[in-house]
Amino acid sequence: MNPEKRMKRQRLQEMLSTASFADKLSEIYGEDQGLKFELSRRLKSQLDSFSRRFQAENVYLVRAPGRVNLIGEHTDYNGYPVMPMALNRDILIVAAATDEPVVRLGNTNPAFPDREFSIESEILPFGMGNWGNYVKAAVQGLLSLVLQQGRKVKGFSAIYDGNIPGAAGLSSSSGMVVASALAFLRANRMHIHKLELAEILARAEHFVGTQGGGMDQAISLLAEKDAVLKIDFFPLRVQAHPLHPDYRIVVCNSLIRAPKTESAMQEYNRRPMECRLATALIADAIGVPLEQAKRMADLERFPEYKHRQKELLAQVLSPPVMTLAQISGKLHLSEAECREKFLKLKSGRYFSPSADGFKPARRFTHVIEEAQRVELATAALSAGNMERFGELMNASHQSCRDLYEISTPEMDKLVEIARENGAIGARLTGAGFGGCTVNLIAKEKIGSFVRGVRQDYYETYLSQTHSQINWRALPAESLLFPTSPVKGADVILE
Repeated sequence: MNPEKRMKRQRLQEMLSTASFADKLSEIYGEDQGLKFELSRRLKSQLDSFSRRFQAENVYLVRAPGRVNLIGEHTDYNGYPVMPMALNRDILIVAAATDEPVVRLGNTNPAFPDREFSIESEILPFGMGNWGNYVKAAVQGLLSLVLQQGRKVKGFSAIYDGNIPGAAGLSSSSGMVVASALAFLRANRMHIHKLELAEILARAEHFVGTQGGGMDQAISLLAEKDAVLKIDFFPLRVQAHPLHPDYRIVVCNSLIRAPKTESAMQEYNRRPMECRLATALIADAIGVPLEQAKRMADLERFPEYKHRQKELLAQVLSPPVMTLAQISGKLHLSEAECREKFLKLKSGRYFSPSADGFKPARRFTHVIEEAQRVELATAALSAGNMERFGELMNASHQSCRDLYEISTPEMDKLVEIARENGAIGARLTGAGFGGCTVNLIAKEKIGSFVRGVRQDYYETYLSQTHSQINWRALPAESLLFPTSPVKGADVILE
């Protein structure tokens, strides 16, 4: 390494030794020295990679955490609240602004090859599943705001690192979008209030093909240390509730991947569409124009709905499995009109109904009851009644399994094993179809819980049923780990 590069590398490393940086880490993690040390270690490696790859001097560091949702699954895009917390796992970016409108990306993980793209009025995506699309989503979502300021658009060069287990329902993808958005805003010297930014990025992430709600972006940006957030939508509102200090959340990875492939997205996107169809059927039955009831929660404004909810469920959302032809008939639409109104994806393509039809009654019942569980969980948390909170988590998993049908046999087994080993509440978290569970554990039982789940799920059940999964080769912290709520995303050093 030439002397100039060596000096530059040394200056970058010295950034991590300042008192202000130490204070910033305490704001995020509290006094957990292990987490602080690990983040500093990762950043040193990233800074080394950055100094080898790029010539820029004015480096800044961005961090965005992953999340788990404790209760309120698939309620956000229906207009109902959720209750997530930020994880002590995150996406880190070492970046520097560029004078030209170009984004250059590197990654510490060799599974994610280098990417580069020009910032244009319409940014075309890379191929399906390409990690660079999450960066493109952030830039595309914010580009119009930068242009409105009359600014010359700047790109950035960056090295990414992440320790959020991928395809595990912990929102590594939204963490990538949030971190990339903050990197792009910092490059262009712009500030947007985090509430507004969360709403922008919820829409922006549709760029990658999923039709989700706004929970993941909101919790990554707005999370508070030692607290879970009750998040309401339309408009976005957050309320922090401290997590009882005698309890921890332990995340357990089923190791059944929930990939964002085209086939997986088809199944994931089916649930929001079934919810929209259920909402439209009920709105039509009570004489409410569809434009006044875009989301299930919009129906709450109409007294007839509130008075006749059970009757409407039994009469209007019947039979329990419906074809597109049956739904179109109830809505007085042709199948083509119904497809155009309800089955069109952001990409412009149309959702292809599966052979087993739509199940609006089941989806409607889950969402309404899950929204009620969020309110009950908020009250339990405020009262310090963690046993009740755990009961509600258990009921939520049952509903996700039976009514929303997003669990898997492996996740059901993992939840069962967790409860047998001391969890007072255990449920899947995230979109479903694989990924992780969240488990509420008394602090003093964490050690025995971790040992028991490792023995019963990984060493016994998984080894017998999925011998092709080499779980022993994985880092222990990617299997299961305790976590307390941490602070949300920010530029942590500039």
